[in-house]
Amino acid sequence: MHQFVGTSLRTRLYLLVLVAFIPIAFLIFYIAEEQKVIEEAAILQKTLELARSAADAEDQELLLTRNLLAVVADVFAIVEGRPDKLSGLLANLSMQSNANEGFGILDLDGRLVTGSDPSKTIQDYSDKAWFSAVLNEKKMVMGQYHGAHINGEPVLYVAVPALNNRQQIVAVVFAALNLNWMNRTIFKRLAELPDGSRLTLLDETQGMLRYDADAGQWSVPDNFSPALQQEIASRRSGTLSASDENRVQRIYAFAPLNSTFRNRQISVVLEIPKGLRLAASRRIFARNVALLVVSVLIAVISIWWASDIFILRRVRAMVRASRQLTAGDLNARIGNIGVRDELSHLSSVFDNMAASLQKRIAREAQVTASLEQSREQLRKLAAYQQEVREQERIRIAREIHDQLGQSLTILSMDLAWIKKHISTGQPKIDEKISAMSTVIADALERLHTVTAELRPVILDDFGLAAAIEWQVEEYKNRIGIECRMETTGFEPSLPKDQATAIFRIFQELLTNIMRHAQANEVVVKLKAGNKDLILQVRDDGRGITDAEVNDPKSFGLLGIRERLYPFGGQVGFEGRPGFGTLVTVRLPITLQGDTQ
Repeated sequence: MHQFVGTSLRTRLYLLVLVAFIPIAFLIFYIAEEQKVIEEAAILQKTLELARSAADAEDQELLLTRNLLAVVADVFAIVEGRPDKLSGLLANLSMQSNANEGFGILDLDGRLVTGSDPSKTIQDYSDKAWFSAVLNEKKMVMGQYHGAHINGEPVLYVAVPALNNRQQIVAVVFAALNLNWMNRTIFKRLAELPDGSRLTLLDETQGMLRYDADAGQWSVPDNFSPALQQEIASRRSGTLSASDENRVQRIYAFAPLNSTFRNRQISVVLEIPKGLRLAASRRIFARNVALLVVSVLIAVISIWWASDIFILRRVRAMVRASRQLTAGDLNARIGNIGVRDELSHLSSVFDNMAASLQKRIAREAQVTASLEQSREQLRKLAAYQQEVREQERIRIAREIHDQLGQSLTILSMDLAWIKKHISTGQPKIDEKISAMSTVIADALERLHTVTAELRPVILDDFGLAAAIEWQVEEYKNRIGIECRMETTGFEPSLPKDQATAIFRIFQELLTNIMRHAQANEVVVKLKAGNKDLILQVRDDGRGITDAEVNDPKSFGLLGIRERLYPFGGQVGFEGRPGFGTLVTVRLPITLQGDTQ
């Protein structure tokens, strides 16, 4: 589902609706194609019916015409030599028959001997193919569908030979069948077709004839596509689409015209404009597509409205409450968001969770406050103990310096006086007096060391910088590690408690270096920062590790932090294995004067 990342819920609902409509869209397209197939099949069926109707009508008319022409031929044989007596008969036959536009009798040279209406009938038929065919085949012959007209009506010539007793052809009797009358049944069916429909009678060997349903006229097409004609001739029946001579897309449905009196294939081709014929299916398709679009729009609008009312507003309320809770507002609640469903249940669970979280945080806040209070009390107690310890050290140092130091000084002076005024001349006594003087001197030296460790007098008398410099010299002389102080000429003026805290921190750092650093050199810097007093102690030892810095059992480091806490100071430890450790102590101060 990674493709939906960043997609809104409403958009996903739209996508679900569109996906649901995809099968319907496919169904509409499928139905449209099926409708086209059905309509094309209906066209083919109509063409087959037209072909059958045309064949039936033609067979019936040709049968009647053949019988009628046979009678005329027999009569001509009887009255041979007096053909003028037949003109009235032929005229009467022509008037009584709607299917025939005229009758005539031709001699063996193709000239008209007599006819139903000689004035409207051509006189020479020797060039007609059907006339030659009758003389050669001695049987009934049909002419071509090639646009012959009599009295303005399209006709089809049918001719039979007139034989004498010796079965010799003495004349040719013909009749001109009215194509409109013969195809009247077809015309009724053509009237049901769309405008622009045409009927073509295609004779692959002798030409073709086309009937235009709109104009009601027969014509000889001279631009019928040869490829289309070949395609129709190669198949007995079927449908195909192609452009006509005017580049109009048409559906061509064709079927064979099976007539008893024909010995060649003639196809009935029904031409219908494709756009008009498929207009119904296209109209249905357009209607279905419009309904689909309207349905999709209604669904989208419904989802937009319903999702906003029933989902998105409620989700936004949940998101708003969640953000408030994330921002720390423990009073944030979703409340009642409408109907009882999964979202309502979820909001209820969220409110219960928020209430439980609020209570828990309240209890934790109380515990934290109590713990912080206890920690603050412990810090104050530790600070108080430090202060008491410092005061006690000051008092002890003062007592030792004032009482014990004075007493030892007096003893040293008295012993010197005794040695000066008493001359015993005894070596043992002189040696004893010298030993006592040495002991007293060592005691005084030790007294001064203890007094300095308890409370260096130099810190109170000369300040922090001098006390640190003194401590550096003492550390170098006592421990044997090279220790030096890089001074910047900065002499801080600090309250007594702050100066004491920095000095004790410095002593703790030197002690840690002595115990753990394995260093050969220590460099100390005391300088002024941006409203800060900065003490840096760098050694070249093994380097302190993060685990040692964060070790809760590192009481020395913990003590350093606690000494700085009351004054808002900070300490940082930077250690690199093999490169030593840098400790930076920062103490906020208010500097007076210009410092460097």
